[in-house]
Amino acid sequence: MHRHRVLAPRGPELQRAVSWFSRVALDEIPQLARYRRSRSCVHQPDLRLLYHWMHQAGLRATHRESVRVPPGGPGPTAGGTARLSVHRVVSDQHGHVLEVTDIDFSAQEAAWTYEYSL
Repeated sequence: MHRHRVLAPRGPELQRAVSWFSRVALDEIPQLARYRRSRSCVHQPDLRLLYHWMHQAGLRATHRESVRVPPGGPGPTAGGTARLSVHRVVSDQHGHVLEVTDIDFSAQEAAWTYEYSL
């Protein structure tokens, strides 16, 4: 599991993401397996090259993303700021799930740009 947070300059959380990686991903992508860590590790690994590593491992990644506005109410964030959530599933050419990521961010204070190229 990999957790990532983006904070505003004054500290409130703008974005959070949680990714889970399958056994297939850990077995097929050597660079990802290297980042396995114990619970005592404080620093988050840099996974910006994850999709490049998938390509290097001979995997053809397919991304499927669902974007939604979570139900409102008094709880999405302090102050009731609107939120968006993205659910991403990345599979290989054989249909094996490699990664599942849930991203949640403030719809009013953050932009989300997704760029992917082979």
